Amino acid sequence: MTEGYIPASELNIRIEKLQRELAGRELDGALIVENTDLYYFSGSVPNGFLYIPADGKPLLLVRKDINRSRQESPLEQVISLDSMRNLLPKLVDFGYQPQRLGMELDVLPVKDYQRYQKIFGNNTRIEDISGIIKKLRSVKSDYEIGLTRKSAAAHQSVFAKIPGLIREGMTDSELSARIECELRLAGHLGATRFRGFNLELFMGQVLAGEAAAAPSCYDTPLAGKGLIPLFPQGPSNTVITANQAISVDFMGNYTGYMVDQTRMFCIGKLPAQLEKALNVALEVQQMVEEEAKPGANTAQIYEKSLQIAARAGLAEHFMGYGQPVSFIGHGVGLEVNELPVIAKGIEISLEPGHIFAVEPKFVFPGLGVAGVENTYLVTETGVEKLTTHRDGICEL
Repeated sequence: MTEGYIPASELNIRIEKLQRELAGRELDGALIVENTDLYYFSGSVPNGFLYIPADGKPLLLVRKDINRSRQESPLEQVISLDSMRNLLPKLVDFGYQPQRLGMELDVLPVKDYQRYQKIFGNNTRIEDISGIIKKLRSVKSDYEIGLTRKSAAAHQSVFAKIPGLIREGMTDSELSARIECELRLAGHLGATRFRGFNLELFMGQVLAGEAAAAPSCYDTPLAGKGLIPLFPQGPSNTVITANQAISVDFMGNYTGYMVDQTRMFCIGKLPAQLEKALNVALEVQQMVEEEAKPGANTAQIYEKSLQIAARAGLAEHFMGYGQPVSFIGHGVGLEVNELPVIAKGIEISLEPGHIFAVEPKFVFPGLGVAGVENTYLVTETGVEKLTTHRDGICEL
């Protein structure tokens, strides 16, 4: 089996789970149009549509490229669609004429939603099934876990090389470029997917010194200043000097299934305040490792992280300064921001097969940042750390 080609048995299980959810909500079917979901349920990312009926065989309708999709997807019904205008007639040809249709309304632009409503007509009600899909995708199968482990192993090999790439006088942008080169040589796919409007990220970021503590415009604790206001995150051509904190945060995407990892580096000695903050971040991480068992409430874990930061006298610096984010963990998989989340007020019970990243981080304006991030798999008895590079500061 070629890497990235999803086995038919895996797809069948995913489709059957979605069909049970559709039937339980009395929906006639689902029309999948978002790229990641297309891949998850069909094994291909065509210019086209995947129709999954509540009962019956799915239909992958491809505008471009039909030959490629037939090679990539093991689905039985992969057919050509010459025009979007013929979408409904083609479904009718196969016996499908949904009255209640599920779509991914969390990411579907209003203009496109209106177009689909026009195509299907007023007798069809389009309803949001994004929550159903997110929940289904949050619990990883053995197949998905195996691919995540491969990404974690490849990412470990790259992080092991980072100390040898850092030298005094280089810029954070240069260091980032050298790490990005190593990532690509190790097989990184070169992109990471976020779900949602105006969410974007390259492979990761290197943040050094005071510039690392620049206020973030994104829903993330650390972003950096970036090179221009158009893309206000990442390295900013800051020169790396001695006794300066360097945060390296990269997504590992080598199989489609990602891991997220952050480590701290320093030429010389890390400033005492940042060293203290890093130790507190490791304390938060240890708490999560102890608490994150099947059935654990993610909102309660988040509250315990706030308590640890407060006891250390670092509450105002935790997860951002001035306007902190309200989470310490997020699911990872085919996309960066999957379920579950460890966040304020979002009560999710952890399940075996959940994979999430924990990123306790601290921001000190005028000084820099400190923190750690690792990716974990929820097992039957607790969690397994998938990102195995040594925690703590790496002083060079």
